[in-house]
This record gives sequence, structure tokens and C-alpha cells, in this order.
Amino acid sequence: MNESNMQQNIGKTNDEIDIFEFCSRMWVAFKNFLVGIKDLIVSLIIFLIRKSLWIVSFGLTGVLIGLLLYSVSRPFYSSSLEGTTGGIYDIDEKRYIGGVDNSVVIDHINKLDKAVSKTPVLANYLSMSVEQAKEVRSIKAYYGIDVDKDMKPDYVDIKESYNPKDTNQIRVPSFVHIKVSVFDENVFPVLRKGLLRYVNNNSFVQKLYEIDRKQKEEMIEELKKEIKKIEEFQQARIRKESSIDQGSVVIVGNEPEPKLFYGDVLSLRNRIQMLERNLQISDEIIVIVQDFTPLQQEERTVLFYIAVLGGLMAVMGPFCALLWQYRRRIWQLIREDSSK
Repeated sequence: MNESNMQQNIGKTNDEIDIFEFCSRMWVAFKNFLVGIKDLIVSLIIFLIRKSLWIVSFGLTGVLIGLLLYSVSRPFYSSSLEGTTGGIYDIDEKRYIGGVDNSVVIDHINKLDKAVSKTPVLANYLSMSVEQAKEVRSIKAYYGIDVDKDMKPDYVDIKESYNPKDTNQIRVPSFVHIKVSVFDENVFPVLRKGLLRYVNNNSFVQKLYEIDRKQKEEMIEELKKEIKKIEEFQQARIRKESSIDQGSVVIVGNEPEPKLFYGDVLSLRNRIQMLERNLQISDEIIVIVQDFTPLQQEERTVLFYIAVLGGLMAVMGPFCALLWQYRRRIWQLIREDSSK
């Protein structure tokens, strides 16, 4: 074996040793990592057992505070309504046509929420007594957010986290979600009636609604005229072709056959039907798609207060135990820092 072959064999052997050593170190590091995770979990369990008295004491304190808050707070009930402001989604153009701008309606409704704390003002807006207005907790309107770009709301923006710069989310132009909360269930029928009257009686919103209906009626008339023109033109073509010998017919340019007009007429008739259907349905500014749900379930029950405050205080227990255990050291560090 010559010298070059010996050097190649030695190089291959060294490479194999390096790879084997690397894999061995990786396996040792991985085992040490698993051992460290196990030790951490065991230490955490031991720590929680040692501080169990603190955890239980703080948890029970949280439960008592939750019961106290529930006893002094007023239970309330919520209900929601979903509606549309009359917009029509054109499948061909993939956009909404007409309708009252839902942002105007939503902003108008949200003014009521600001007036909840001023019961005489709220009572005047909703045509109810001051005593009834005191039983109203909140009135809020929200947008519907479309994610999959089918112009249907995928979720309601209850948290008001919509970002206009996010192109993956858009507001559905005609969707309105209204949520109300009341302390007394008996007030709800009066509130519902007054709320819808409040929206329909707004002069600016009324004007937008009247303009929208007028534009849709004019659009229907224009579409009917267009259909009539197409049908007259088609009949003229048919009469002309029937009066000429079939053997001598000469089609000039790219003139369409009469049958090709049927698709255009059908499309126009579909748009007319869509507009007429919308005019019949949209007899009010807000067309109710899903009415207010029954007020059957109490919001923030006693279990809510117990679970939230009891859990929060139980989590605070170990931290307070650590602060108490190292209170002298912490106080010493604070004094040393303040003396600098």
C-alpha cells in the first residue's frame, strides 16, 4: 500500500471518529436535558407541596372574596341581535351594492352606550322611563369580520381588535351585531322596541335609507329598459334574417348570433329580481336576520367569581410565600440600592 492510500484511510478513520464523537456528545447533551427537565418538574412539585398551605389559604381567600363580590354586585343578562343594513352582494362583481353604510348605524348605536351612565338621556333616546333606563347595563354594536373573503361574517369583532392594515381581514359592509345587557329581564322588551325605533328615527340614517331605495328603484327601471332594447334588437335581427334567403345570408364582422343575447337578458333579469327582493325585505333600516336571543342565562354567575378570584389568589400564593421567605434579603437589597 502506497503512502497516499494510507493517508486516505487515516483521514476516513478520523472522520468516522469525529462523527461518532459528535453523535455521542449530542446524545449525552440530550440525556442531560431530559434529566434537567425531570429535576425541574420534581423540584416544582416539591415546592408546591411545601407551599400547599399558602396555596390553599390564598385560594380560599379568593373564594371568599368572590362570594363577597357576587353578593354586592347586581346580576345581569345579555342578548344579541344580528341584522343587515340592506346591502346586496353581487356574485358576479364580488362586492356589496347599495345599502345604508353600517358604520353610520353602528356609531349611532354606540352613542347609546355612552349615555347608559346618564339615565335621563338614555330614557329620552329609547322612549322609556328613567327607572327602566337604570336597569340597562350596556348597549354595543359591532362589525362582522370576513376572513375567507366570501363577504360573509366569520366572527363578530366583540374585542374590537380589527386592524384596517391587515389585508386578510375585512369588515362586512352591511352586517350589524347588537349586544345589550340588562339587570332586569322585564325591561328587555321595552329596550328592544326603543332601540329599533331609535335607529329608524335618525334623520341622517333615514335620508341614506331613502336614497338607497331610490337608487335601487332607478336601477331596476334602467335594467328593464336595457332588457327591452336587447329584445327589440334581437327581434329585428330575427325578422331580418327570416326575410332573406338562407343561402344568401352574409354575416358581416363579428356580429353575435341571436341566441347569444339570451345570457345577457337572463343576467339582467337576475339582477332585477335581486334588487326587487332586497326592496321587499328591506322595509326598515336594519333588517333583522336573527332576533334577540332569550334572556335565559345569567352572566358572571357565582361560579365565575369563585373560579376567577379563587384561581388568581391560588396562583399568587407561592409568589407571596417566596416574598415572605426571602423578605429580609429583599429588604436588604432595597436598602443597599437606596443608599447608593
